[in-house]
Amino acid sequence: MKWKYYLGALLVFVVFLGLYVYSLSGEQYTYHIPFSIYTITLPLAVWFVVPVLLFFVIIVCLRLGGMYRMWRRENKYKNDYKLLLEQIENQLLDKKVSLKQPSMDCYKRLSILLDNLTFDIKKEALVKSGEGRLDELLEVLGDLKQGKEVNLKRFSLPNDSSLKRQNTFNQIRNDEKFALEVLRKSHFENEYKQVALKKLLDSGVTKDIKHFLSGVKMDKSLADTMLGMCYAKKIQLSNEEIIKLCKEIGYTKEDYLHLAQKMKKCYEPGLWVGLFESLADEDEKAEMAYFYVLLDLEMLDEARDRLNTYPKNEFLKIRAYLDLKSFGKKYPLELFLLD
Repeated sequence: MKWKYYLGALLVFVVFLGLYVYSLSGEQYTYHIPFSIYTITLPLAVWFVVPVLLFFVIIVCLRLGGMYRMWRRENKYKNDYKLLLEQIENQLLDKKVSLKQPSMDCYKRLSILLDNLTFDIKKEALVKSGEGRLDELLEVLGDLKQGKEVNLKRFSLPNDSSLKRQNTFNQIRNDEKFALEVLRKSHFENEYKQVALKKLLDSGVTKDIKHFLSGVKMDKSLADTMLGMCYAKKIQLSNEEIIKLCKEIGYTKEDYLHLAQKMKKCYEPGLWVGLFESLADEDEKAEMAYFYVLLDLEMLDEARDRLNTYPKNEFLKIRAYLDLKSFGKKYPLELFLLD
């Protein structure tokens, strides 16, 4: 009920009460104020109305006090709710920001629980919560997770943000021109350059790509992709470039053997032998792969000459294979090379 209705009802009640009492007695009553010489003389009807007015004033004060307490409590709820939304946003954005703790115990406990959680975005269609900023953020992060390039400028992220890094990776994977720009410019980190190089290789953009190889520190996955393009004749690498690539990523004995098996299908015998001879001379881990090439091409004398440069207790499987071969026995070569 609005205040005007209270005041209206009070006015009507006071008027009728005063008229009723006055109709019964129009006498006056004098009140001596305690501890003073002053007196107050008023009609008897007025003395009946005054307590009602005082009672109304007391009720109004109590009412206003209750409204003030409700207003303060509601403001606490609103402020704490706002703090929780801000905390959720910062956690979604992976921001390390020290926020004010909620003032109410229930929200404070909820804030601590949220702080112990790591949020992720569902792949399914997102349901709108009605909180515009957070709904927009969830939509952006959902697109980011699906590999799309998004606009993160509005969220004021630090330069080392994982979301910014992911967005850059998405931009590289979605844009060949940007991938080429990443390879050209020196300020991009090696991780970005690796993804950019793989993007161009996967897209078949191999023209002049060798110019960027010196600026990219390879990992095994990327090196395998490069060598795969090489023996598929989609990119030309010299023996020196292949040797450098294999040593840079730390090819193992097994890696060299697998490489030899793959290159067998696409390299001419002379080039195949020359490559693995160079690899074996530069990296002893490629020695077994070189023996594989020699034995596969039935270059037995060359294999024996190579073995003679090593102590007799080394490469026993190769020696056994050659001994069996000298007796006319035939066994799959891979049995003597691969563990």
